[in-house]
Amino acid sequence: MHDMQKIQKVEMGMEEPWFKNHEFADIFDGRADVDTVEGTSIVIRIDDGLLDLVELTVAQFHGDDEWVWDTPDSYGWARDIDAAKTAAMKRGWHEAMLRLREEMATEVVDPLDRIAKTSAAAVRKHREQG
Repeated sequence: MHDMQKIQKVEMGMEEPWFKNHEFADIFDGRADVDTVEGTSIVIRIDDGLLDLVELTVAQFHGDDEWVWDTPDSYGWARDIDAAKTAAMKRGWHEAMLRLREEMATEVVDPLDRIAKTSAAAVRKHREQG
């Protein structure tokens, strides 16, 4: 647990857009069409030191019209790639907050929730604007 007296700042964000990475296909046990696999990460930093990454991936399985999404702790299906990315980001932010709660004192949880929600909204707005 970090000492609250010493913590200067906490940062969470998606530092890179979704990108294609064929190596992520292993996550889907060879069932994914590798050309469809994309990934990104929610990055968590405390005082400029990397605390954790929450990796998000999406892919389409061979011969399937739906898209699957994956986070470290969950997965699911969606009707298209945008819905899959949205679901992965929503779950990923939740998982990032859980990881922060494990590291941080409870008195900073509410402010961090607000930071995460604001960051997630900014990412969604940026994606919608293209």
